[in-house]
Amino acid sequence: MSDIVTVAVDATLITLVLALAAFGLAIIYGLIGVINMAHGAMLTLGAYIAWAVTSQGFAFPIAVLTAGVTVGLIGLALEHTIIRHFYDRPFDTLLLTWAFFLIITEVIKIIFGTDFRNVPSPFPGAITIAGVTIPAYRSFVAALSLALMMGTAVLLYRTSLGIKIRALIQNREVASLLGLNIDRTYKTVFGLGSFIAGLSGALIAPMLSVDPYIGNVYLVRSFFVVIVGGIGQVLTGTLVGSFLIGGAETLFAVLSNQVVAQAAVFFLAIVILRFRPEGVIRPR
Repeated sequence: MSDIVTVAVDATLITLVLALAAFGLAIIYGLIGVINMAHGAMLTLGAYIAWAVTSQGFAFPIAVLTAGVTVGLIGLALEHTIIRHFYDRPFDTLLLTWAFFLIITEVIKIIFGTDFRNVPSPFPGAITIAGVTIPAYRSFVAALSLALMMGTAVLLYRTSLGIKIRALIQNREVASLLGLNIDRTYKTVFGLGSFIAGLSGALIAPMLSVDPYIGNVYLVRSFFVVIVGGIGQVLTGTLVGSFLIGGAETLFAVLSNQVVAQAAVFFLAIVILRFRPEGVIRPR
């Protein structure tokens, strides 16, 4: 029984960490339709900024906020100079953001090198609840992931900005005729998604060794999460997709090994998309 509880807890933590990593992509891809291949680079940038700030002696919360704000500003610059001219050409945004990913990866190598870096965990050790030992920091990140999603839900459904964003998703032309500033709304969404990606990279950094390819670990999984959960279903879709991808990977890893688990998860995602191409959570 204790083994089942341990696996369930591990699956829950992995699910919420994966949801955090995918959330920035879910916002940009799900709300404004930009296939943001730069998401992995944004995660990597967030991780490196967190390492750079903490290595200078600053507190970890300052490092996380610095990473989020810096990557958010970089995302705004990318949107303003390039992406905003290609919103009606999604394939071009895929190529452009992939080029940005490649450029940022090489810039990181030039500035930081390829050596592994480590960000100290602000909450080392573990906590024990009902006889189950849980990594303290991973639990904190999982709780923060839930809080971030709940905050975004309030933003989307309880504020005027959220109403504008949802109006844009439903009908861009009508929203424009009603006086909504389309360009500003797109810019806000892209900046918000970039900010969350940088924030996520910084929060994930203490759980992994930081290297120029740390974002690659989550890029493919994030796309599977968003697509399997349902494009445009930013909150429920991200959680459901993360549960299917993260939970299934945990279960298969227990039954076999990590390599087989990843292959099985990707096969499961393909099967789901074969029968539900619009994702598990269908748009209303």
